[in-house]
Amino acid sequence: MSFPQAHILYLHGFLSSPMSAKAQEMRHYVAQHFPHIQLHMPVLSGVPAKAVEQAITRFTALQNTYGERLLGVVGSSMGGFLATHLVENVSSSEHSAKAVLINPAVAPHRLFPEYLGEHVNPYSKEQFTLTHADIDAIEQRNITQLSVPKQFQVWLQTGDEVLDYRLAETLYKESDLRIRVGGDHAYQDFSRELPAICKFLTCERFAQ
Repeated sequence: MSFPQAHILYLHGFLSSPMSAKAQEMRHYVAQHFPHIQLHMPVLSGVPAKAVEQAITRFTALQNTYGERLLGVVGSSMGGFLATHLVENVSSSEHSAKAVLINPAVAPHRLFPEYLGEHVNPYSKEQFTLTHADIDAIEQRNITQLSVPKQFQVWLQTGDEVLDYRLAETLYKESDLRIRVGGDHAYQDFSRELPAICKFLTCERFAQ
């Protein structure tokens, strides 16, 4: 019996990549349990404005090509900020996408001043410089209120040492919010959450 192919877009965080532990855990889980679902994991620039445009371009192409077979977006940290922007501002009203967020960045322009200067992505080896103009560009994309909160499932760990989980707890209070005590920014034991994540994205429609 054949199954229609479905698609999920995965967006990694700042100074991360599709080779990160969470991305690879999700890749292996989906390949094992939902072989007819294709994961798209673009390498995003460390420059925030470029990352936004890359995410929009990939999401729009997938949405235009696959419609409702694009099950949604999974975003970690800064990728969660990008995923929120896509669902809120880019997703088609006809096939509104879902998003799963893992320790998402909320108002990242407040945190980026700590990262001003030169960087090298440890995975991609991309060299870039974060400037005040980059911070201003991402602030313009900031979201303070959700119009489609039910389209989001959000996973937070209170031990996140990079982001204040309470900011996400407030912004996504009307979403499918899952808060785990302890953990860290990398989100410990991510693999245990994958069945619930895939259920939210309705992956079971494409099970073996």
